[in-house]
Amino acid sequence: MKEEAIRNEPGPTGPGATNGARPRLEGDGAAIVEEEDALCNKVVRHLREDRTPSKLPQRHDDDSTLIELRDQIASARLEDVASLMAQMQQVAAVASNRGKQAQEPTDPNNPYFGHLRLEEDDRGVRDVFIGRSTYIEPKAGIRIVDWRHAPISQLYYRYEEGATYEETFGDREVEGEVLTRRTVTIVDGELQRISAPQGQFVRGKRGWRQLDGRETTLAGGEGSAVRAEHMRGMLGVGEADQREDRHLPEIAALLDPKQFDFISRPDAGVVVIQGGAGSGKTTIGVHRMAYLAYQSEVRFSTERMLVVVGTPALRDYIGQLLDALGMGAVKVVTFNRWARRQREQAFDWMVKIPIEDNTPVEVSRLKTDPLVHQLLVKNAARWRKKGRTHRRDVVGLWADTLTDKKRIRDAFVEQIANGTGRLNAQQLERALAWCAERCPAVEEWKLDNELDEDEEVEGADGVYEPDDLRASLDVEDEPLLLRAYQLLHGPLRHKKKALRYEHLFVDEAQDLAPVEIAVLADIATEQKSITLAGDTSQRLHVDTGFEDWGDVLGALGLDHVQVEPLRIAYRSTQQVLRVARDVLGPLADPIEPIAPRSGAPVEEHHFPTQGAAAAFLAEALRPLFTREPKATVAILTRYAEQADAYYEVLRRAEVPHLRRVKHFDFAFRPGIEVTEIRQVKGLEYDYVILADVTAQSYPAKDEARYQLHVGATRAAHQLWVVSHGQRSPLIPDWLIQDD
Repeated sequence: MKEEAIRNEPGPTGPGATNGARPRLEGDGAAIVEEEDALCNKVVRHLREDRTPSKLPQRHDDDSTLIELRDQIASARLEDVASLMAQMQQVAAVASNRGKQAQEPTDPNNPYFGHLRLEEDDRGVRDVFIGRSTYIEPKAGIRIVDWRHAPISQLYYRYEEGATYEETFGDREVEGEVLTRRTVTIVDGELQRISAPQGQFVRGKRGWRQLDGRETTLAGGEGSAVRAEHMRGMLGVGEADQREDRHLPEIAALLDPKQFDFISRPDAGVVVIQGGAGSGKTTIGVHRMAYLAYQSEVRFSTERMLVVVGTPALRDYIGQLLDALGMGAVKVVTFNRWARRQREQAFDWMVKIPIEDNTPVEVSRLKTDPLVHQLLVKNAARWRKKGRTHRRDVVGLWADTLTDKKRIRDAFVEQIANGTGRLNAQQLERALAWCAERCPAVEEWKLDNELDEDEEVEGADGVYEPDDLRASLDVEDEPLLLRAYQLLHGPLRHKKKALRYEHLFVDEAQDLAPVEIAVLADIATEQKSITLAGDTSQRLHVDTGFEDWGDVLGALGLDHVQVEPLRIAYRSTQQVLRVARDVLGPLADPIEPIAPRSGAPVEEHHFPTQGAAAAFLAEALRPLFTREPKATVAILTRYAEQADAYYEVLRRAEVPHLRRVKHFDFAFRPGIEVTEIRQVKGLEYDYVILADVTAQSYPAKDEARYQLHVGATRAAHQLWVVSHGQRSPLIPDWLIQDD
């Protein structure tokens, strides 16, 4: 890495010193390091010496009062509602003006991650530190505020150094200037890193140095570094000693103004985030939950929030993020598993009904189409008018909707005539025939086995398997049954209580069908505090009926909700994103993402056979971990058999730190993971190798384009495309070189 000149002079030991010598940089760097080092020492020393309870501001428990009043309104007489509403408004106003602050003590080993120096006319110049808890000691000049405490922390996220600001803090209009804005990393009470407009400064074994100006962002693997030159055919962009720069800033320190705006939105209403790979959608979702919990700790307690994702890998990854934010008790579920459990609870007599493994594509497309959901809603309205709202009527509503051939044909006639739908006339008829054969069998079996409303299943002996082999469900039936239950019978229930969450975060929402999103939206409380995050360019499942945010929101009656785009792609380099965008071809968003980082060129390597390709990778991977022991690498294929083949060759070649991921069992640690693209959705690696990018595996079809795009955008620093035999037509021509 490029460095400014360094000279070491004798200096004190302890926090802020390195091996008994105080390193100095030339120019502004020297003053910045010396100033931040002194401030860090001052704060750490004070916190270690003075930890009296009086220094920790106390929070007021207004949330419990608000919830109690809300519950009273639900059961109050009409003439009492106005009075109770007035009390709620009064308590809410008092709570808003209190400026709630955290109870947890400030950790002297890591007290803050941001530093602001502000100048205001009525208060002069003052230093404010941004951390994960609040500690105020005016006499010592120490002001640490929690990043979730919006009035002052918003200056850190919304203003650059040198900017003037006008804000309202409570009842006070404030004008001032941000004299200094810096991000710092403090480990074990010692300053390790400083990011400022003047540059980035890192403490290493030989003292402080200035990096070459490449910015750290939200993404990047466990070890991220760059070097100026790059040799083709050599995997890795780090140097032997590059891990001196291992202390990266906290994620909360790296939120940009747009991301912070999402996080600090009001606690009611639906927020929809559309962002490309690596734009921070997941980061926004989990930090928004932490922000809401801080602002209203009783209402948004961990048991009152739910995260829904598409894969077990993303579930585990988000679980780790929530743990780091002190929110580890929040439940994170995959939609399919959650829906299965809810269906078994709502229809407890249906626990042992078989689930079809080989549902025809046209049936999946029919049952997930927004038009079928609309028919279900209309049909439910008719059934309610007739008084058919008992739980035992729900299966009948589901079956009636899917077997009403005339209504379904009428609903699809325009799309079929224009060729704009996902089903042609022949496919629709085959799907209708499937439903006509199986839905009545399920309904008839239900009549023989259903339980009364208050009955419970005591064991497996009380639940019968169907004799009629046609009595089975498709995976796509589970959300339809749940939605039918909600429309006809009321809220889903857990232990006989309505299933309600104060906040719902749905990640990778583009992989859910509209009916599935509708089911989830219905388990949110009346305030509808929901965050939906997704990217239409990363659809792994093209048969879900999710084509466009506008159409989906319109079908759910959420036309008024604005889709907020994130344009900055933090994870991948410009070179990686160019390939990923070209792979999408006509499916790419007309507006290109902004990639702030440049990196190693993307390489395409072609071989006559799969064996030759695997041998080449073995030679490239073995030396990588000598140079970069903390690197994370993914070898991604489209199909499991391909991943098995590469893993076996690399294992026999004694490639170190090798793991075959088969069932989303990711290790989240340095090493090489061999798996299929569908399993890595939402994850990232330092280096990604797309293997077997052949015409057979990736033809010029939409699903293949999405798969290849998702695989490519897992790479934070370097991407290789490896093929053999006939190359995939999706590989950009400009990328191909004669090896």
